[in-house]
Amino acid sequence: MYWFGLTVQWICIIFQVWILVQMRRQGLGGRFPLFAAYITYVTLQMVLRSAFLANRHLYFYVYWFTAPIEVILSVLAAHESFLKVFRSFYLLGWFRIFFPGAIVLAVAYSARKGYFSPPVDVSPAGAAIISSALTAEYIILAISILFFVLAKFLHVPWRIHEYRFVLGFGISSLAVAFAAAVRSAFGTRFEFVSETLPAVAYMVALAVWLSAVLHAEQANLRPGESLSPEDAVSNLRRQLLVIRSFLKKR
Repeated sequence: MYWFGLTVQWICIIFQVWILVQMRRQGLGGRFPLFAAYITYVTLQMVLRSAFLANRHLYFYVYWFTAPIEVILSVLAAHESFLKVFRSFYLLGWFRIFFPGAIVLAVAYSARKGYFSPPVDVSPAGAAIISSALTAEYIILAISILFFVLAKFLHVPWRIHEYRFVLGFGISSLAVAFAAAVRSAFGTRFEFVSETLPAVAYMVALAVWLSAVLHAEQANLRPGESLSPEDAVSNLRRQLLVIRSFLKKR
């Protein structure tokens, strides 16, 4: 498992550096600063973890010391693309407060629950990190599902960067959630699956993200579509009409 883990980490590092280089070339860092920060942090994190992978005692502390920031950045990066596509929803005061507020409360509650009710073989701090990290994965999965449901329902024009960024996060989070379910249901019986599936899914997510940043800016739209201000305003108005009609029905 040592060589497998080391190989996976360095493959991910290569992909992540490639993504960062390509984002710089395409000028995407300014458009997606949180996603760029997430990829940068995870790259540095993996380099640091790889250096201690042979020492299980030190690796344990390095892993849990760097994990909380990764959890926060992953949620923020997934939410960033959602916000860019569905910015009109944030014109509603209740949505602007409820949606981010629900995310923060869910992560905070899971961290508190893990800290005060840890398993017998886990420290309170470790249980809090594990609990909040798993909750964050469920939140990202929920954001991904909501993103594509709303995009389909509102007929949102194709935007390759936002769509594929969210898709990558959704694939990775779904694998983590499934692995957690397998672990909970079968214990260590399928330990190889529960441990390797998230890593493999994350490499798939990296491939999806790389496919997004390899496209130039104009590839965000299909042929015949335009990025003119008039089209942006038209899309915004259409989304607001759908929101208002939904609220009237309620």
